[in-house]
Amino acid sequence: MNNFFDKNVFLGNKTSKKLYKEVKALPIFDYHCHLSPKEIAEDRKFYNLGELWLEGDHYKWRLMRANGADEEYVTGKADYKSKFFEFAKAAENAAGNAVYHWIHLELKKYFCIDKPLNSDTAEEIWNKTKEMMKDGSFSAQKLILKSNVEAVFTTDDPADTLEYHKAIKDSSFPVRVSPSCRPDMAICGITKPEFKAYIEKAEKVSSVKIDSIDGMEEFLTKRIKFFAENGCKVSDISLTTLPTTVGTKEDADKALKATLSGEEITEKMTSDYVSYLLVFVAKEYKTNDIAQQLHMSALRNNNSNLFAKAGADSGNDSVAKIADIDALRNLLDAMAKNNGLPKTIVYTLNNANYYELATMIGNFWGENGGNLQLGAAWWFCDHLEGIKEQLKMCSATGLLGKFNGMLTDSRSFTSYARHDYFRRILCTYVGGLVENGEFEENAAKKLVKNLSIENARNFFSIK
Repeated sequence: MNNFFDKNVFLGNKTSKKLYKEVKALPIFDYHCHLSPKEIAEDRKFYNLGELWLEGDHYKWRLMRANGADEEYVTGKADYKSKFFEFAKAAENAAGNAVYHWIHLELKKYFCIDKPLNSDTAEEIWNKTKEMMKDGSFSAQKLILKSNVEAVFTTDDPADTLEYHKAIKDSSFPVRVSPSCRPDMAICGITKPEFKAYIEKAEKVSSVKIDSIDGMEEFLTKRIKFFAENGCKVSDISLTTLPTTVGTKEDADKALKATLSGEEITEKMTSDYVSYLLVFVAKEYKTNDIAQQLHMSALRNNNSNLFAKAGADSGNDSVAKIADIDALRNLLDAMAKNNGLPKTIVYTLNNANYYELATMIGNFWGENGGNLQLGAAWWFCDHLEGIKEQLKMCSATGLLGKFNGMLTDSRSFTSYARHDYFRRILCTYVGGLVENGEFEENAAKKLVKNLSIENARNFFSIK
């Protein structure tokens, strides 16, 4: 009997099947993704699986490279059908990989295809899906609606105009599409060659002169308020390493002025600048009811040759060292002492310090409960075992029932199948607790519903 990706896939016990019935049809709250607001506003149409799946998905690109595909078929100029066939070759070697799981959930959900993708089936799947897509029905907005999405939080720089978010809001599209404030360049980009050009852009969009830390504060304050007025409920920042100091305003001002005058700055000056602004914006987030997300331990753009060919966000990133727990303590403590520790989600790409992170954020729990959380299994960790591990860590160190649940962290409009993936794994984990006599079934039904959507609604103040 063929049970390939049947209705019970990833549902590992009897109780999990009962619990899954409670959450299967619930709406999706995607509070962190990289979808393009422009493509949503313009309702971009997709006409084949190549452009839908392979145009910007670095998860898939890495597998294609691992399988020996020439870069021309990955991020190069080969036609989409050829790229798809190269991906199909990689898929047949991807047993147990999360990408393999996702694509088959997507084939079933969006195309009613229950066959495995491989070299033998690639032609048939390409033709069938292309036929289904030729009428333009696979568009950004239609795919979001078909996926039963309630809210989408995109990722946006504070210097962005948010023109496409405004256009979406003014349209008849019924799904909430909100910006997320991600000030990576303003805060962490001080040593990058493009920092000065960014300052010029920031000055133009905000009408603020940024020649001192006062100017940077004014810019960030003004833009955070602007984002809040346009529906922003969450911020984000990528921290490969945490600042090792907690700088003063004077320290930050010295570092910024030195950079703008063309001087090289020391590691301590960089740390002082970054830490000061992290504490500063945290208070602005709290004032504007914006949660903050700290994404840590991602080492980016490692292969210089690949970076020259394909650029950033092309599958050229990996797991960095574990986050410095002393530095995180000092940073959170500085935010708290400044009366400016907002709701916070801490993600790590290196799960080796889950215990450190989970127990550290527990020192700062307070108002409303669960106001600091260990983030969902992220990026290289959002596979079957990684999601289980994160759920176990939440259970062991705090309250699993307060966790916000899953997100896509994706650039693909069919990646919402990842929420179904998470719900199945969640139901199996909680179902196992019930069957072991460790948890009660009615409480389990409530818990899996909360983790599927209710907690996210409450955490981000979306009623």
